[in-house]
Amino acid sequence: MPRLNWLKGLRISLLLAFGGLLLACSDYQQARSAYAAGDYTKAYQLFQGLAESGDTKAQYDLSLMYIQGIGTKQNIEQGLVWLNRAAEKGNIEAMLELGVLYQKIDTLDNAPQLALYWFEKAAMAGSAVGQYNLAHLYMDGGQIAVDLPKAYIWMSLSDSTGNPVAGAEVVKLKASLNSQELNDAQEKISTLKKTLP
Repeated sequence: MPRLNWLKGLRISLLLAFGGLLLACSDYQQARSAYAAGDYTKAYQLFQGLAESGDTKAQYDLSLMYIQGIGTKQNIEQGLVWLNRAAEKGNIEAMLELGVLYQKIDTLDNAPQLALYWFEKAAMAGSAVGQYNLAHLYMDGGQIAVDLPKAYIWMSLSDSTGNPVAGAEVVKLKASLNSQELNDAQEKISTLKKTLP
């Protein structure tokens, strides 16, 4: 008898968890639908509630609403708070958005390092876009020192992750490296491939 009660309890727990997941998904879909329909006030309210409960997709969407002033008064500072929360919890879109924002900011002393940090986090999470953007930071210089071997590593990973525009750039970067740099880069690529999702 105790085993049957345990199994019944497990089934009930699983049903409640699954039901909660469906409810959270439907709330998020309601918010997305309201946004798509142009009901930005309702979307803002729904995203706000979901974001406060820890939904990283809602945190990301809410951050963009604040940054762009859609459905609420524009508040870039508050938008960055929500964007950072989502990124810190693993939302790759938020990581990429932060990288791009910090890339564009020229009034913040450590903006280049922050762009590098967020693109690297996205790259290490397996994002082909993060890998591509990180490669370009190393390729283009300006904000950080040019490092063509690192650019080659990240562009190669972006290419192998499925980025269709990275392949041509890999060829160009490969031609710019000497044999030792290329060998070292290939070893680093092999090592990173084992750790990336």
